[in-house]
Amino acid sequence: MTRMEMESLVEYTLTIGRQMMECGAEAWRAENTMARILRAYELEVLDAHAMATQAAVTVKDKSGAHYTSTCMVLPDKTGTNLQRLEDINAAARYICDRVPPLEALPKALDHSGPRWSWWELAGYLLGGGGFAVFFGGTVWDGLAAAFIGFCIYGMEQFRRAYRQQRTIYIVAACFLSGLLARALCGFDWGLNLDTIVIGTIMIFIPGLSFVNGVRELFYSDILTGIYRMTEAVLGAGAIAVGYAAAMMVGGGLL
Repeated sequence: MTRMEMESLVEYTLTIGRQMMECGAEAWRAENTMARILRAYELEVLDAHAMATQAAVTVKDKSGAHYTSTCMVLPDKTGTNLQRLEDINAAARYICDRVPPLEALPKALDHSGPRWSWWELAGYLLGGGGFAVFFGGTVWDGLAAAFIGFCIYGMEQFRRAYRQQRTIYIVAACFLSGLLARALCGFDWGLNLDTIVIGTIMIFIPGLSFVNGVRELFYSDILTGIYRMTEAVLGAGAIAVGYAAAMMVGGGLL
């Protein structure tokens, strides 16, 4: 294997680790996946490290030459995408089982799904409307919360397109969602503001991020765990600020 081919393999493997972290995988799982791929090509893995903001690998070939590469895990691309993570895991398993030549490596990493997803939109609608009804709201409250969930999905697409800072986006989105909830209740259609707001708040709750942070701590990935838990706490604070501002401002306008 030439030096150029070696560097290409290291870069490809590093891309797998980075994309796994961006999809919400545990740091130890990304490290294990990178190490397995490199060992499948009979390389000695000196380091395979992943954390919330960075991934790095260092390997040594049979001649003793070292190859090191690092990359950033961008916060604006990080989220939870289990379908994408499964595709990456399937590509990694294929590589470890078959050890294909470099030119035949799976191209699944080049795939990027559509920005608009009907399944994701359905999650926003059912999440907002379902929780509104679950917490004691009427069917009309659920429909109102589902409509706001649709608007939140549109705002989320806007954030992804322009890569806005997530905490600031949550404050703005919660503020606008709260105003919209007050506006719908202002028409006196028998809607309950509290259940509508609770239903839409559940769309923003960073429960999965917090649980993942705690899980990283149990795996001794301290920095990644603290990063994800801090991100969840900031998100929860942003939700409180956004909706509190909407209730105060909306109360004076409506």
